[in-house]
Amino acid sequence: MAAVLQFPLDIAEHRRGRLRGFQSGAKEFGETTVEVAGTLPNWLRGRFLLNGPALWDLPQGRYEHWFDGLAMLHAVHFTDEGVSYRSRYLQSEDYRASIAAGKPAMGGFGTDDPPGLLRRLSGIVSPRVTDNAAVVMSRIGRQWVATTETPRMVGFDAATLDTTGPIHFDDQAKIHLMSAHGIGDAQGNHWNVGVELGPKCIYKLFRIRPAVMKREVVGEIKVPASGYLHAFAMTPRHALVWETALRAQALGFVFTGKAYIRNFKWQPELGSMIHAISLTDGKVTSWQVPAMLAFHAVQAYERGDETVLELSVFDDARLIEDLGIDARREGRPLSSRPALRRYRLQRGKTQAVIEEFGVPIDQPQVHPDRWAQSQATVAWGTGVNTDGDGALFDRTLRIDLATGEHRMWRRANAFQLEPIFVPRPGSAVEDDGVLLVPTLADEDVGSVIAVVDASTMQSMATLAMPQVMPFGFHAAFE
Repeated sequence: MAAVLQFPLDIAEHRRGRLRGFQSGAKEFGETTVEVAGTLPNWLRGRFLLNGPALWDLPQGRYEHWFDGLAMLHAVHFTDEGVSYRSRYLQSEDYRASIAAGKPAMGGFGTDDPPGLLRRLSGIVSPRVTDNAAVVMSRIGRQWVATTETPRMVGFDAATLDTTGPIHFDDQAKIHLMSAHGIGDAQGNHWNVGVELGPKCIYKLFRIRPAVMKREVVGEIKVPASGYLHAFAMTPRHALVWETALRAQALGFVFTGKAYIRNFKWQPELGSMIHAISLTDGKVTSWQVPAMLAFHAVQAYERGDETVLELSVFDDARLIEDLGIDARREGRPLSSRPALRRYRLQRGKTQAVIEEFGVPIDQPQVHPDRWAQSQATVAWGTGVNTDGDGALFDRTLRIDLATGEHRMWRRANAFQLEPIFVPRPGSAVEDDGVLLVPTLADEDVGSVIAVVDASTMQSMATLAMPQVMPFGFHAAFE
């Protein structure tokens, strides 16, 4: 039987205001009808799947960072009969142990690991890491998996949201940290990048072939200290790994019990690197860039004698502290803003050529048929005001990647999360489709998902969820 919360934690039940999205209190819902205002496209059919932290406060302890809340999966189902919603807590080992103990059982991104030194030392060969996969959801073949920045993946059923259990691999690959974002290619392979920690750290690009649960290491990069790794990008020929200036202090992961991110150190004096790993022979080419921190890529593509990588970049690491759960609940302004930056990686050169877009955007999206396959000319993402008082993303942006021209859709007095682009079936027009945008405004009873025309950036319809969906990070559509 699934573990469920047996004590009252209706912390957000009677609150108003958009900051409710950072509170515990979300409940599991079975199939529940959703009220629709406006007109949905008659072709919009499928499931909008969302993942994110939902439970930070337990009777005898709490999590310290937004990223650490115990994971909840949500599904919004578009059918001929209407729209419905359901939600389930991901039944990870961490979730079950924490619910049983009434306090965090494992460390997280910004929460220290409870066990003492002796217990940590017993795990030197196979370090103890969380499987609270509250960040991304994607598919390996037909299997849906939830992931975080550790190598532990958890499977789930997309129709019911029931947890199907941990994902086991038939290999001996030594991977301690892992990009939360895997990438599927046109042949059905699943790619990802992990890190082996040690006196020298090793980035490992690996492939999982269809129906073979084995991580096949294709290429490696040995560095003195790996950078914080959240995602990577691909072209049909290369994987692009950006080595941030927030660098791992490898011994800390074993000996200190510090929260995950406390085992990284901001070292801007060392600069950053971008590495291209060949998908065929593992050959590595690298370029130097100024010190930066980046979570997400807009895209990567190859053009003539250069590879192009477009990133949402931060010039310092202050955002990490900004996203602590207390800071978010208090609505403190973000001290850093993302910048959309293009890196041109030219053959035979060691320094990247940098072009600025001047647009503060993150959580970018392009047409799914362009991602990792070909150059996109349009992107969408979350934006934040530049006045210095933004506590979270509060607008949805569309950017022309050739001209830098951008359009905006915004709800009044609301936070707006990652937009997911759903293309109109059969259309060859790159921006012919809709954006599904989770939002929460001050006076909303529950979260509201907006359906926005991806070309004109005009709202077409809104979906009123039966509860406040705690603010998460990433979503998918099937």
